[in-house]
Amino acid sequence: MAKLRKRDLDALEAVPGQTVRLWDDDPRGFGVYVKASGVKSFFVQFRSPGSDKKRRITIGQYGRLTLEQARTEAKDILSRVAKGEDPLKTRADDKQRARDTGQTMAELCDDYMRDAKSGLVTYRGRPKKTSTLDTDHGRIERHIKPLLGDKPARDVTTRDLERTMHNIRLGKTAVTLKTGPRGRAVVTGGAGAASRTIGLLGSIFSYAVKQGIRADNPARGIERPADGARDRVLSPDEYQRLGQAFEKLESEGANKIALRAYRVLALTGCRRGEIFGLNKSEIDAHHQCLRLVDTKSGQQVRALSRVALDMLTLQPFDAESNYVFPASRGDNHLSDVKVFRQACELAKLEGVSLHTLRHGFASVALELEYSEMTIAGLLGHRSHSVTSRYAHHVDRALIAAADRISAVIARRLAGKADSGGDVITLPGRTA
Repeated sequence: MAKLRKRDLDALEAVPGQTVRLWDDDPRGFGVYVKASGVKSFFVQFRSPGSDKKRRITIGQYGRLTLEQARTEAKDILSRVAKGEDPLKTRADDKQRARDTGQTMAELCDDYMRDAKSGLVTYRGRPKKTSTLDTDHGRIERHIKPLLGDKPARDVTTRDLERTMHNIRLGKTAVTLKTGPRGRAVVTGGAGAASRTIGLLGSIFSYAVKQGIRADNPARGIERPADGARDRVLSPDEYQRLGQAFEKLESEGANKIALRAYRVLALTGCRRGEIFGLNKSEIDAHHQCLRLVDTKSGQQVRALSRVALDMLTLQPFDAESNYVFPASRGDNHLSDVKVFRQACELAKLEGVSLHTLRHGFASVALELEYSEMTIAGLLGHRSHSVTSRYAHHVDRALIAAADRISAVIARRLAGKADSGGDVITLPGRTA
C-alpha cells in the first residue's frame, strides 16, 4: 500500500466477475475500486463509532472527481468519524428526514445527483457516465428547478409534469447563461429538451420511490413529444455545403482538430463522445477497427472504413496527450461544438447537430441497401453490437460495408457525384 497516483488509476483494469481495489495510505482507508463494467469509483473504509465493524462509503466516480478531490473528501469523512459521526447513518437520516418533512423537488434532485455521482444510481445496470451526469445536471438546473424546484416532491402530480413538459417545449425556460470567461450556454427548450427532461424526471421519481419518499412515479405514462431533430439527415447537396463550410473555416484558421473530428464522425456514424474521447490505444489499424473501451452499450469493437482510418492515423498526434483529439487547453479531450455550429450557419443548414451525422451515415447505408442488422452492427446498437466484449476480430463484411458507405459520404462532402464507392481523399488529410 502506497500513495496512489493518477497513473495508477489509469492503469487499473477491470477483471470479469470481480471488483478490484487499490488502497491508498494518505489517508489510510481511502482507495479506488473498479467493477467488471470498467467503472472506477473512490471509496473510504472506516470503523463505525463504538464498533469494530468496518464500513465502506462510496465517494464518487473517477473522472467525475479527480484523485485529489476524492482524497480531500475522504479526509473529511474520516475526520467526522473521529469526532463520533457515522457518515452512512447521517446519509440514511438525511433521507428519512426528507421523507418526513416534505422534501422539495430541488432537494430531491440534489440527492439524486449526489447518489448518481457515487455510482448508486444505475442505467441499464451500470453507473451513469460522467457525460450523462453533466447533461442531467444541466437539465435539472435549467429546466426542472426553475419550474418545479419549490414544490414538495411528494405532491407533484402527472398533471404538473405535463404542464412542465409543455412549458419547456414552448420555450418558457429559454435563457442564455455565461459559463466562463469565454463560454455561454444557450438554453432554447423545444420538443427534444421537453421529451428528454421528462425522461430524466421519470428516473428521479423512480429513485424517490426506492427511497420511500413517495409511492408512485407520476412521470409514468406521459406521452412525450417526438424529437424531430433526431430524424434529421443530410441530402447530397447538404453534405456538399457542409464540406465546403469545413474547408472555408479551416482556411480561416478554425480549430483543425475539431474539424477533423467532425469529418471522422460523418465517416463512421459514431457517437460524439466515442470520437471526441477516443484514445490512441483504441485504434486497431491492423484489424481496421476501433476497440472502444467505454460506449453507451459497454465495450465494443467497431468496424472502421479505410478513409476514416487514414484520417485518424495519418494526421500528426499530440505526443503529450493520450487522446486522438485533445482539447486546446488542459489535458482533457476535445469538446468543441462551436465550430460545427459555425459550419452549419455558413452552410445554411437548419436543425442539424453532430448527432445528425450519425443518422446521415445510417441513411446512406439504407440507400446502398444494407440490412438493418448490418447497419445496427456498424453503429454499435446495444442489441446488435459488432462483437461481444470478449471478441477479438471484426467481421470483414462489416469493414467492406463501412468502406463503401464512408466513400459515398466522403464524395458528397467533397462535392463529387456518387459513384461505385471509390475511396477519395478529403481536405485536411496529410500523409
